[in-house]
Amino acid sequence: MFLIDLDKRVFEYLTLWANPPWLSAVCEKLGDWSTYTIPAITFCALYYWLNSPRFLRFLLVLIVILVASEATAQLIKHLVARPRPAIEWLIYVDPKALSFPSAHAVNTMALAFLLSRWFEKSILWYLPIPVIIGASRVLANYHYPLDVIGGWIIGYSVAAVFWGLLAKIWSRRPAA
Repeated sequence: MFLIDLDKRVFEYLTLWANPPWLSAVCEKLGDWSTYTIPAITFCALYYWLNSPRFLRFLLVLIVILVASEATAQLIKHLVARPRPAIEWLIYVDPKALSFPSAHAVNTMALAFLLSRWFEKSILWYLPIPVIIGASRVLANYHYPLDVIGGWIIGYSVAAVFWGLLAKIWSRRPAA
């Protein structure tokens, strides 16, 4: 209970004292997936053009890991059934809106894990993605900080499990 109270106090501080309206508007835009459509298409086109033999495998792994992370996030959301802070604060009312974990945090951490493994770089190179998106979810009043932190842990865990499974499957295949 202490952790939940602390979580709510941090959210309250961020919402009332450290979150000017312009920052909320920017954070709202950062959480909108349509913001990333053009950069994602550009990345895929360039990666295909520069490395087409690996592209289809990358796309398959990306889809598997993101579907698994999203499904896990939705399952946990319904099991925990924590209301979003905006509902408790009467910013908006949507009885279906659940808070824990942040699916944005789950999916972006899973993506950061995948990118670090695929391109064989430290995950530190890719951590700005989940950190910025996670912070935007709190500052846009959609999630408590623990929703985001829990989402990062879940996203990393799901991606690590599926990466391990896919590596085992590929290691069993005969050489082409």
